[in-house]
Amino acid sequence: MLFGVLEGNSERVKKQQAQDIRVVIGNPPYSVGQDSQNDDNQNLKYEALDERIRITYAAKSTATNKNSLYDSYIRAIRWASDRIKDEGVICFVSNGGYIDGNTADGLRKSLVEEFDAIYCYNLRGNQRTAGELSQKEGGKIFGSGSRNTVAILLLIKGGNAASKSDTGCELHYRDIGDYLSRKQKLAVIADQDLGTVGWQQIIPSTEGDWINQRDERFATFRAIGEKDNASRAETVFALYSSGLKTGRDSWAFNFSKQKLSGNVESMIDFYNSQVDEFTKYCQTEGIADPKAADAEKYIDFDPKKISWNRADKANVAKGARYAFDKQRLFTAAYRPFTKQYLVFDARLNDMVYQLGRMFPTPEQANFGFYVTGLGSDKPFSTHSVNYLPDLAYWGSSNGQFFPRYTYRELGTGNDLFAAAEGTGYEQVDNITDAALRDYRKTYNDESITKDDIFYYVYGLLHSPQYREQFAADLKKSLPRIPKVQGFRNFADAGCTLTELHIGYESAEPYTGIVEDITGPKDTPDSELYRVAAKMKFQSRKGEKDKSTIVYNSRVTLSNIPAEAYRYQLGARSAIEWIIDRYYVKLDKVSGILNDPNDWSDDPRYIIDLLKRIVTVSVETMKVVDNLPPIDIIS
Repeated sequence: MLFGVLEGNSERVKKQQAQDIRVVIGNPPYSVGQDSQNDDNQNLKYEALDERIRITYAAKSTATNKNSLYDSYIRAIRWASDRIKDEGVICFVSNGGYIDGNTADGLRKSLVEEFDAIYCYNLRGNQRTAGELSQKEGGKIFGSGSRNTVAILLLIKGGNAASKSDTGCELHYRDIGDYLSRKQKLAVIADQDLGTVGWQQIIPSTEGDWINQRDERFATFRAIGEKDNASRAETVFALYSSGLKTGRDSWAFNFSKQKLSGNVESMIDFYNSQVDEFTKYCQTEGIADPKAADAEKYIDFDPKKISWNRADKANVAKGARYAFDKQRLFTAAYRPFTKQYLVFDARLNDMVYQLGRMFPTPEQANFGFYVTGLGSDKPFSTHSVNYLPDLAYWGSSNGQFFPRYTYRELGTGNDLFAAAEGTGYEQVDNITDAALRDYRKTYNDESITKDDIFYYVYGLLHSPQYREQFAADLKKSLPRIPKVQGFRNFADAGCTLTELHIGYESAEPYTGIVEDITGPKDTPDSELYRVAAKMKFQSRKGEKDKSTIVYNSRVTLSNIPAEAYRYQLGARSAIEWIIDRYYVKLDKVSGILNDPNDWSDDPRYIIDLLKRIVTVSVETMKVVDNLPPIDIIS
């Protein structure tokens, strides 16, 4: 039985269950979770099947969050593997995220153990990427019906495959190639059969890697951070955190502090009215001990009134009311070079992780750098910020923040850690003492400080050689930091880069850019430089001309240097992040408007910001190009 939920409903299914199935062919669906708590449409649970995944794929995985292993297409693989028992063939066309995904390491290990031969044909087409990476992925095999990588997976157990494999599973892999359109890919497949495909035979690594196998040296470097408390003292950073996951970005972020306050107050008022009404309903219906499930049947899911987080439904059942605290309005680093106002409140945000220890109140200053998260389909990137970062800082829901400091709350009264006047916070250095001792000893330099180590790490993480040499490792784990020759060179570079990236609003606008203005000359700046629709590159003969940006219907910027586009953050250049974020956006679900023109009283803020980012990009690449080669000491 496919997912164990049809028992008792179909005699046909029971009869099929009793058959000796040797071949399973299909195109499984994939759906790892509902998009929104407002959907009121939870995915089904398959207890027996999910238990099999738990003790096989999940047990062998080193990932912390293993939710994606319960995706329907992986459930289909697990079911089919069990269904054919000791001998048979499985062939699925499905999401290909298992090929190189960090969480899927346990799945890959299990498949190699359970089958005698595996054939994996990667058809690419991952359109959850952007820029050049998206173009390399090529056309989507199922057209608009797919955005993820698609792959053909053939699994063979027993028979001739077993006799051919003396040392274990034979793994055959084929990548269809870069820049191919959907039509070209289908033509390639149509002209091949199993025997004519140019298979690459792979020996999986001990970590479960099939492709992009890790460098053995990487594990010997000092860990940048660890979740395990016992190991933190030996890392570079004592504490790190995921970015903020609000679960309701359109309500929790806005370029206007006033509009944000209004949105949050409106949502809280509606939530509290739901609490009051549900309490009365329970009294009327005689429900003495209401549960979240009771509240879920009663509450209003209108997305224009509220965006429900998971905990909200349970809090309605408990009768817990919310209050709006204006002291919880922060400035946040929402995307690269894009700040917005944020309500940072554990009750109003889905997951705050460790960020409260890094940004306890808006008054406690801090800075650090954000790195691409594990298993990201984006190229490895890092970026310094001095405000609380959003989880999807790179445009996808993962990433880790390494702050220069953390904060410890001081008590009151006469205890040892009491604040001088009432409650307060003490700044704590987040670079470990062990790292400081190690760097001073290795480089025989007692003048090395914790600031130097922070900047050294940031400089090193920008090294193209480091990123290329350890690219496979950086997709599957947090950075590890080798000690290399030229400590001061990397530290100085890291300091310069930090100042550039955090101080981007103070950079000089790039002087070579030309503003071409059309229309009435007496148009006030507040209208002339206002953005509405998204900026775009000028098109010449069907090709994008990145030297010219159509800022709005009145203003065009030209003479933008090609050099500036070399500075990439994730899948976009820094300039393209500005284009991507600075336009008036109406959230269709909530009806909330977010207008970047509200951020500053300076009508030229956005156009000058674009010019400043060109300067930052050019200067960043000058620093990166002058980094010394990676000559590893230890």
